[in-house]
This record gives sequence, structure tokens and C-alpha cells, in this order.
Amino acid sequence: MKNFLALFQVAFTGCLLFIYVVISNNPEQVFPTLLYWLKIAVLISVSIVIVNAVSFLVINFWLTRKKRTRPSRLLKLIVSGFLYLICTFIILRILGQETTTFFTTSALFTAIVGFAMQEPLGNFLSGIFLQINQPFQIGDQIQVQALEGVVVEGVVESIDWNSTDIRLTSGEITYVPNGVIAKELVKMITPSSVYRTVDFTTSAHVPPNQVMDIACKAVINQPLSNINLDKPVFVRMWSYGLEEVNYKLFYYPKNYSEAENHTDPEIRCRVWYALSRTSLGSEYQSTENERLLQLVSNIEFFRNLTVEAQRLLVEHSKTLLFDADELLNSQNLLSPGMFLVVRGCVMIEQKLVPNLETITFKPFSRQPQNHTQSSYALKPLAVEQVASELAEYIGPVAFSLTYQVAKEVSSLYWLYASLASEIENIDQRQEFIRQQPDAPIEKFLIGDFFGEMNLFMGEPLPLVKITTFEDTEILAITPAAVANALHHDGISINTMGQYITQYHNNYLTGTLQEVPSSILNQDGISEQMQEHLEPYFRRLLDPLDI
Repeated sequence: MKNFLALFQVAFTGCLLFIYVVISNNPEQVFPTLLYWLKIAVLISVSIVIVNAVSFLVINFWLTRKKRTRPSRLLKLIVSGFLYLICTFIILRILGQETTTFFTTSALFTAIVGFAMQEPLGNFLSGIFLQINQPFQIGDQIQVQALEGVVVEGVVESIDWNSTDIRLTSGEITYVPNGVIAKELVKMITPSSVYRTVDFTTSAHVPPNQVMDIACKAVINQPLSNINLDKPVFVRMWSYGLEEVNYKLFYYPKNYSEAENHTDPEIRCRVWYALSRTSLGSEYQSTENERLLQLVSNIEFFRNLTVEAQRLLVEHSKTLLFDADELLNSQNLLSPGMFLVVRGCVMIEQKLVPNLETITFKPFSRQPQNHTQSSYALKPLAVEQVASELAEYIGPVAFSLTYQVAKEVSSLYWLYASLASEIENIDQRQEFIRQQPDAPIEKFLIGDFFGEMNLFMGEPLPLVKITTFEDTEILAITPAAVANALHHDGISINTMGQYITQYHNNYLTGTLQEVPSSILNQDGISEQMQEHLEPYFRRLLDPLDI
């Protein structure tokens, strides 16, 4: 809006100037009085454009960007007023007016007004001196002894022409006259000890301790960059009503000036998503069951279930909502469970875990994407560099081998992983792997899923970084939902175990989601599933059996 007004002012000034030039070239066609007032209008309009431009350069560019300070409204007023005073003097000179009489009259008028408004003008001049010396800035925490010996401590919110606004730790704002601050001792307090509060509201029927715990974990488990975790993050119930309860989340920002416009909204958003996952926040219309049913029916090991069983699977599962760039881990995922992407996108770091003794490297998954299929050609110079590095360990054969493997992989990360097995010496192999670039990111889109072995066997999710790329909805399929579906169709755990074993051998062998060989050799997948899912079947048959 400000940019639009500035452009409008420039355009308006240009039009006035054009009209004045045209009319001044033909003075006989207009009245002299009209030409005189048009000249005044042009001078005033040009002055406004110049003052706005100079103010922008001084305030927004020099002070804000170069000096890294937050100028107050008072400083902006002072700069603009000073510039307008200069422009007034110049305009009077151009119009041929006597400036001495003007300033003499102005000085007399100022003296009269100053005597009548001694205290307000004192505050105004004190505010000017505060802006010149800048003992503190907006966002700083100060302590000042105000009237009647009262000590005021808080964060500077703004500096106006009459007073400095200080937000107390209780959240209230105190207006301290600038004249008082100029006379009294002002104590600066370390910025890291300044906290902010973020308000949010939930239903009055939800236990407060549960709300406060969820909100705190939403911030602590994946803190935003501007939150100082060296200080406590806590939530307090602030006001109580019959229908809703208001809470305040307290935190300490690293950069106070960025907190209001950036950190506070991000915290509110994060808390909303955290409460929605536990059904404690506002109602949200999740994806319809028919759409979920279609996605579940496309999963290989659920295709043999009847439609009624698949519907039971969906109804006993839970949809989880996540904010963009939110970390998915055991704190906010239902575990044990399998996680199906319903909407949005999940980014999984495709980090390899090398077993240097057996020369094996494991990606996270092979199902959504096949990393052995090259989606683009690697740069010849990069491939040649890798071949040169490999040649130090296996000799000239490294060049032909590297170029052959480069045709089958999609990134340098996989190229290093595929070639490392050619080096027999474990120490040399590890040295070669250290030159590997960062792991690629695998995208899980709608219909993709992960955590299969976590659902059926209780195996923990691999320790890789899993984040959401955008606002994302995930269907968490739990063992209880699987038990309901299998019980409805009369399918035994052993039969389902055969499906999962076949699926495991086809898709998860050689990945980070592979079942450990110690478990496979000892009991097998079916036996482990029997042990893991049996309690859920017992609870289904006898709800009182814990």
C-alpha cells in the first residue's frame, strides 16, 4: 500500500509539473493568480516527493539495513519535520517571500506555545535527545525508576513524541514520559532474559495439563531457529470460560525484533498442528474415508482384504496433520504404526548406512523410488574425478568401472556407494566413502508409505531425518486397525505373515527398513508378527483383557 501511494505521489507530481510547464509557456491564456497557486502546488508536491525519498534513504536504508537498528516513529517524525522545514524555507525563497519576518513570527509563536506547553515539549525534546544518543532501542529490555519511586522494567515497544512504551513482564504496557527517562538512571538488561508470550485457545472440556504438555513439546521437540532453548519454554492457563480456555506460551527469543512478525506466528501454527493431531484443537475436515479407502486398497499386502475389512482398517486408523518443515519422529507419530501419505509430501534423507565388513550399503526404501534408475546424466568431470579417486585404490580399471556404474545411478552419492564395494581394504574403503557428498532426498508423495515393519513387528523406524515439505496429512495405520481387519475376514496372523514376508523380500531387503538377520534366522517374520499382534487380537475378543 505504501509503495502504491509513493508511486501515485510521483505520478501526480509529474502531471502537475507538466501542466505548469505548459501553462507557463502560454501565460497570456491564464490568470496570473492561477499560475501563482499552481506554482505553489508544484513546489509543495515536489517537496513531498523529495522528503519521502530522503526519509526512506535515511530511515529504511541507512538506519535499518546499515546500522541494524529499528527506528521509532518519533525518529521518523523528526527527520520528516526537519526536511519539511528546509523545504518550506526554500519554497519561500523561490516565491520571493521575506523569510526573516516568517521565522521571527514563528519564533515568537513558538515561545508562547512553549511556555504554555512546557511539560509536553520537554518530553518531545527529551525524545529527540534519546533518538540522537540511542541509549536503548526498540526490543531492548530496560529498567527505569519512574514517578514516585516506582521501578519499571520491561521491553521497549515504541518511542513516541511524548513517551516511551514499555511492555512489562506481566504483558501490560506502561507509558513512561520521555522527560522522566532522560532524568533518571536507565539500566539495560541482557536481551536473552526477555521473554515473549503467545496466546492460543482450546475447548474448556480438555484437561489443561494435557494441553500444556502438548504445546510445550510442539515447540521443544523441534524448536524454531529464533527460540533460545537455554531458557525454559512453558505454558500457563491464563483465563477460563465455560466454552473455552485461553493459554499463554512463554519463550525467550534470540532476536527480539524478529519475534512478533515471524516467530510468534510460527509457534501458533506449530501448536495448532500439534493439538489437531491429538483431537484437542479446532475441528478440521480431514480426507474422506472413501479417498483413504482407495489409497489403502492399492497397498500390496492389503489387497486381499475385503472392502469391509479395508473400511474397518481406515476407520480404526488416525489421520495426522503436520506443518511444513516439521520433523517426524517418535514424539509426534503414533508408534507402532505404518504411515501413508494422504496429502502433501514427506522428505526422507536417503542416507546410506555402510557395513564396511560385509560391503553393503542400505538406502531407506526401494518402493517409492528405485535409486538405481538414473533420472539424469552425471557430469563427465564429476565422474572422472570419482574414477581418479577410485584408481588410487584399485588401479586403472577404476575408469571403465566408474563410467559403467555412472550410467545406472542418479547421483554422486549412489556412485560412491556402488563403487566402494570394489575396494577390499576396509580402512581404504572407509577413506573413499568420506569423500561422498551429502545424501540425496527421497520424496514420498500421495500413496507412498513407510514403517511397515514398525506396524507388523514393532521394529523401530530407522534413524534418518524425515520432514514434511509442505502442509501434509498422514494416515497412521495401527496394529489395532490391522487386528480388526484380519478378524473381520478371518485371516490368521500366519497367513498375513506370509504376505509380509514376500513383500519384505521383494522390497525391503537391502534397505534400512529390513528386518535384522538375527530375528529372521531365529523365528522368522510370521513368528515375530504373531508375538507382536496377538495382544491386539486378545483385546479385540475381550476388551477387558489388558
